[in-house]
Amino acid sequence: MMTCDDFRDRAFDYLDGSLADPAAFRTHLEICPRCAEALAGIVHNGKILAAARVPAAPADLWPRIAAAISEGRPVARFRPLVATILAAAAALLVALTLFVTAGPSSRPRLDVLIVEADAEAQRGIRGLLPRYQDVDTATAFVDTFFRSDF
Repeated sequence: MMTCDDFRDRAFDYLDGSLADPAAFRTHLEICPRCAEALAGIVHNGKILAAARVPAAPADLWPRIAAAISEGRPVARFRPLVATILAAAAALLVALTLFVTAGPSSRPRLDVLIVEADAEAQRGIRGLLPRYQDVDTATAFVDTFFRSDF
């Protein structure tokens, strides 16, 4: 017995006449009104598409296209000149950007600003910062603190 899914899968084979067992298809068509309506819709759409006119291209269309392609047309000199100028400007901008951004060192800089703080602020800051007796020790601390490899 054929199911509705089998019917839908084989509807176009039935219409083409290439279905191996058309009797089972016709039997299902007689007992299932939904499938009969679907097949009638397929047949109706096929008739509409067959009657539709497809516009045909003129016979001389392809020779005209080939002639237009092979025909040498002068290229305006303005466009290549503008394109060359724009390309040179873009290359200069890229080179300038690379020159400016590629500095001698990629290590972060530490700019220190020393200001005088009042007594209360000094007490708070002293608790946060270690005391160093000399500049070399302080520099070593800052270098260690801002190294990027730890």
